[in-house]
Amino acid sequence: MNRFKNFFRNMTDEEWERFAVYVLQIVGYIPTILPAYGTDGGKDFLVVKDNCQYLVSCKHYINSGKHVGQDDEQNIGDRLLQHNVKGFIGFYSTGITTGLQNRLNGICRNSQYEYEIFEPHKIVIIMQLMDTKILQSFGLYPGKYYMNVSEEDYQPLQCVCCGKDILEDENIPNSIAGLAKFEDEKYGFIYGCKPCLRNVELYLNAFLEIEQALHVKWMQGWDQMIDTWIEEDHLELRSDFYKMRYKFAKGVRQRQLPQTDGTWYGL
Repeated sequence: MNRFKNFFRNMTDEEWERFAVYVLQIVGYIPTILPAYGTDGGKDFLVVKDNCQYLVSCKHYINSGKHVGQDDEQNIGDRLLQHNVKGFIGFYSTGITTGLQNRLNGICRNSQYEYEIFEPHKIVIIMQLMDTKILQSFGLYPGKYYMNVSEEDYQPLQCVCCGKDILEDENIPNSIAGLAKFEDEKYGFIYGCKPCLRNVELYLNAFLEIEQALHVKWMQGWDQMIDTWIEEDHLELRSDFYKMRYKFAKGVRQRQLPQTDGTWYGL
């Protein structure tokens, strides 16, 4: 959680509001009014979900460590009436006090309103479903891609055709892996630059983007799919198939993202 505390700390208040929009979208809330500068009447933006409109209030107190309390969220009932909404969302970089929780429970119990609080632990769980590029844009870690090993321990993963390291930042978006049919009618596991493999006959025309492989769940799904093809379609494999497959997996692990750091295009 410490690295995510630093991630949250490095955001400005305005960035925290914009980040909230992306997080809430992942769990089904559709923005109707986006964050804007200036007086907001006690709301940062509005969202709707399941025909219920919510007022979203963002508080970014992580640098002070202060919990969000009743004095920070005054006149909640009046604000809900002012904006003609039936729900309240608190998007906070710290937790809330018992006093604020009791007040929200009372308002929602007596007036048939709904509320939901998004605090750091809940936000981090949702981040696993987000597009990694969005998280990067808010400063999750420096550099475009993640590195799991030290510079001294890193081993290049070379394109089977031209020898370029397909795990270098500039080559990752332009590289793929797949099952290729060779002249002996057997299948081999290959990986390399897209231009180099353009004329290679890939099984079912399927391939794995290296950017996908950097996400553990995508890599696991790819491995399962390959095993299914081999078993169900009775593919005849080249003698170096599993050696190449292992070499690829070992290389990719050097740059795979932690599972909490989102997924490929949010899919």
